[in-house]
Amino acid sequence: MFTLLLLAALPAVLQAAPFPDSAEMRLKADKLTHEQSDNIITASGNVELTWSATKLYADMATYYGDQELLIAKGGVRLEKDGDTVSGESARLNLSSKVGKIENGRIFVKKNNLHIRGEEIEKTGEQDYLIKGGSITSCDGDKPGWKFRVDELDVTLDEFATGRNAFFYLGETPVFWFPYLIFPVKTEKQSGFLIPQTGNSTKKGVYLEIPYYWDITPSRDATFTLDLQSARGAGAALEYRYKSLSGGSGTNHGYLIYDTRQDRFRGNLELKQQINFSADTYWRADASLALDRDFYRDYKTMSGDYNRQYLGATAFLTHRQDTLLLTGGVDYLNNLDAPDNRATLQRLPFLNLMGTGSRIGETSLYYGFTAAAVHFDRDVGSQGERFSVAPRLTLQQSLSTSVSGSLWLGYDQRFYHASGTTVSGDFNETGLFEGGSSVQTGFNRIFDVDISDTRRLRHLMIPELAYEFRERRDQSRTPFYDYDDRPPGGQMLVASLHNYLTGKSVRGDLTSYRDLMNLTLRQGYQLSGERRDLLVLVDEGRPFTDTELKAELIPLEWLRLSSDTRISPYSGNLTNASINMEAGDPKGDRFGFSWKHARDLLDYLEARLTITALQPFTFSALGRYSFDRSGFLETLYTAEYKQQCWSILLSYRDRINNKEIAFSFTLSGLGAFKLL
Repeated sequence: MFTLLLLAALPAVLQAAPFPDSAEMRLKADKLTHEQSDNIITASGNVELTWSATKLYADMATYYGDQELLIAKGGVRLEKDGDTVSGESARLNLSSKVGKIENGRIFVKKNNLHIRGEEIEKTGEQDYLIKGGSITSCDGDKPGWKFRVDELDVTLDEFATGRNAFFYLGETPVFWFPYLIFPVKTEKQSGFLIPQTGNSTKKGVYLEIPYYWDITPSRDATFTLDLQSARGAGAALEYRYKSLSGGSGTNHGYLIYDTRQDRFRGNLELKQQINFSADTYWRADASLALDRDFYRDYKTMSGDYNRQYLGATAFLTHRQDTLLLTGGVDYLNNLDAPDNRATLQRLPFLNLMGTGSRIGETSLYYGFTAAAVHFDRDVGSQGERFSVAPRLTLQQSLSTSVSGSLWLGYDQRFYHASGTTVSGDFNETGLFEGGSSVQTGFNRIFDVDISDTRRLRHLMIPELAYEFRERRDQSRTPFYDYDDRPPGGQMLVASLHNYLTGKSVRGDLTSYRDLMNLTLRQGYQLSGERRDLLVLVDEGRPFTDTELKAELIPLEWLRLSSDTRISPYSGNLTNASINMEAGDPKGDRFGFSWKHARDLLDYLEARLTITALQPFTFSALGRYSFDRSGFLETLYTAEYKQQCWSILLSYRDRINNKEIAFSFTLSGLGAFKLL
């Protein structure tokens, strides 16, 4: 094999970037000849031309120096960064940077884009004219889908356009388009996305046509036209951004003129995080609507259509050493109330927290919380609450295995109120509070031989805690929320924490995995009163509900968690949240969740996904209410997925709405335009 080193200024051929102005090129071949009189170099047999990160392969190549013309034949292929251009033969003018390839192909690796043509003509730096061309993101000689166009004008890193375009599924033409525009650059860009269509009880037949706008590398937006036969025409806008400081945001707005109700309806959802520095940041989360029934009528996902509250929270936080300062606003819309006039709003609030400072070289730590909030509403009491709660904590190791803590604090509150029996001047109240705890740990290691698990480590931590709060008549102070009426009394709480960790050995690889976290807690009211927001408190019964929190991961594909409460008097379950997930997150999987609260709710949610029947994927979801004796919601989906395209069909049935939806996806193209 012969090697010829060329020092020449040659441009890139059929690549997005040109050759360097002064590139060192290396030519290899089984045979090389050079006719000096005519300045012709001929290479044959395993021809390989290399420069920078680009290579050209061919069976034979001839370079005419006087014309700066390169002719390559037989298995011509150019490669760079995984992208390739290939064909039977190539005629390339290195001066004008134009040329032609017969029976050529272009492959763009990043979005798996394949462009073919009976003739590919390079007409400019990055411009090509492809005759008898096709484009697809499917691999193979018989792609699952493709666009077939008589002529394609392609500009790399921009768009390809063509007239008289046919869309094929396999070898069958399905749609015809008089004009076609689609992207051929590797980065995101503007264009229409795949429309979605369906039919529902509330919307009627609907069609969603989204348009994606690539504003900058860090900002983009999606406009969606929403056509509904039962309610009219709507429009949505979603704007997304990221900042160099790590901040980000998503703002979504929707507006429709509801022909059924003869009025404008819509909503605004906003999520923002702005990091001014490592210690100063802004956060905002808002869900607002023009009317209180919007989410019930226009949302389909559980957790959206059955929301109890909408609201907006925005705050600015600054941290300095052990101090944390937060100020903002908190607006709430109670959808279960007849109207929102009596709902309490925090406009604005300000919190200051001292996270704990050690006093000298002692075991004493000092911390505090301070807060100021203005309560506002149309009906009911309004006013301000100022509070400060200093705390002193002693942490001490009693022995090598026993540790304890003791703390004492004072909760001082000041009020200014209007619209109540106590109004006008400031009112104040304060309560002493404190507590102590002691805990120890027991640790044991077991040798086992279960699958690849060789050792188990069990850590058990018993803990006993005591808390008290001064009891005092607080009826003379305003009542805005439960923070204004902290229950006084004494409480004793016993807890038992268990942690199980497994050591696995697979060949030379050793790993550790948490297998179980379990906490058992029981409280006893020594005196006074108590409050529990999850369950009703049985007056005159000092024992609290027995709490059991557990997370079990016996196998890598199986996870169970529970948070349950049982009455020690009746033995009945008063509150429960039990979850199970089994299977591969990307394969076959099954899960369920059971939610129960005495006299409030009792329902089961089950989820199933089957991927074993490829290319089909089936999934089902059901939410069944035991207290209502019926299904709250069912959802069935079926997806047929090939390497480069998929069809998704779904059916949803919930109270007051039934919906069937259809979507079609062409993988790899991303955004595209059809005109």
